[in-house]
Amino acid sequence: MLLNDFYTITKREHLHGSVKATIHINKKHKIFGGHFPGHPVVPGVCMLQIVREVMEDKTGKSLRISSADMIKFLTIINPEENSEVDVSVIYTEEDNRFLLNATLFSGSTIFFKIKSTLQSA
Repeated sequence: MLLNDFYTITKREHLHGSVKATIHINKKHKIFGGHFPGHPVVPGVCMLQIVREVMEDKTGKSLRISSADMIKFLTIINPEENSEVDVSVIYTEEDNRFLLNATLFSGSTIFFKIKSTLQSA
């Protein structure tokens, strides 16, 4: 949905039980025209979607967020200042569900954290 338009995956490392990716955010995307004019901010819903799509890239499955036990928006992502963002997901799979802890960050700056469950759509 957002992959290859709002952002692209420029680097990926798929390991058993974890995914690490670097994404490049398209700072000219039309979302930033309204969120917010003159001061672009990545919407929180886009951060959720990025985590879901990174897991779909890893698993090759269409997934949906079935629960979110913890969501923390810690620092805004301004694509003009942080167009490259790292994504780290640690997960376990049980009963066709993925229990995960994910973080979006750049260097020592953490933008977003989530603990959630994804399952096949």
